Amino acid sequence: MPLGSTGDEHTSKITLVLQLLSDGDWHKIEELKQAIGFDEYEIAELMGFLGKYGFATVDNTRVRVKVNPDFQKLLIQKGNENAF
Repeated sequence: MPLGSTGDEHTSKITLVLQLLSDGDWHKIEELKQAIGFDEYEIAELMGFLGKYGFATVDNTRVRVKVNPDFQKLLIQKGNENAF
């Protein structure tokens, strides 16, 4: 199922990736793939989307990803709102 579709399973997996990335650290793409159960195509699509729209920096050489600081602030703010 392509990104942007309305599948609840994909939405929850994307949410999980964003939660994992919200710490601002570098994460191995393979780690994320295993954590959410995406196949090669799905994780490549997600990383492409995050990189294309500036949500994250994708380091293809080292096969890792890191959320961009401005987007990290938004994720933290959103997380705090959901905590109440």
